[in-house]
Amino acid sequence: MKLSQVLNSLMAETNVSAYKISKETGISDRLIGYWKKGEKMPSAENLLTIANYFGISVDYLLTGEDKIKPVANDELELLTYYKELPEREQMKLIGRASALAEVYKEQVEAEESEEPTIEIRHSYYKVSAGTGYNLNDGDQWDTIEVPDTPEANKADFALTISGDSMEPVYYDGDIVLVKSQPAIDNGEIGIFIIEDNGYIKKYGGDKLISLNAKYDDIMFSDYDPDDIRCMGLVIGRV
Repeated sequence: MKLSQVLNSLMAETNVSAYKISKETGISDRLIGYWKKGEKMPSAENLLTIANYFGISVDYLLTGEDKIKPVANDELELLTYYKELPEREQMKLIGRASALAEVYKEQVEAEESEEPTIEIRHSYYKVSAGTGYNLNDGDQWDTIEVPDTPEANKADFALTISGDSMEPVYYDGDIVLVKSQPAIDNGEIGIFIIEDNGYIKKYGGDKLISLNAKYDDIMFSDYDPDDIRCMGLVIGRV
């Protein structure tokens, strides 16, 4: 529930007008009108004033929840310090508390908006969209975090692309997700090793095809069949 809804409900329940609240609290009835319409938010000082006026907690005024909130010992201690301060210092304290609460709110929102991730094996060595990189079984691997997507959950490992021969679908620096399998269908994109060099290419039956027309295809007839191996199917990218 929004503050405007809570305020309108409270005013209806207690049968008070913006003018009456203004007269008894010193807050401009024009400001109260803005709050009722949801066009503006009260300052921390005014929130406290309105909450006290209706005998409710600030939390209830902001959310419509916990209308009567028990006061904890630390809250009583803070209230004691607040009352001991002169009015000018009270206003400073409210301003600082408001700023701190806003920073905390932004941190919470940022954490809540973060995408869930999973860890996946990632090779230190890149697969080439051009001339090829060494990708032996003995190569070193690290672990990276990637967004938790259906593709990522199906993937067995990830590789980074170097070069532009697979543009405009895959670009230099892209991290691709790969499902391990010894063969792929004609027309699919896969990871291949030819003479210990790793490639990302489109499978063409008797060749590996570059999507960028300025690069020649890799013909299987130019190599020993025992030196050609499929590492897996590319199923997505990070």
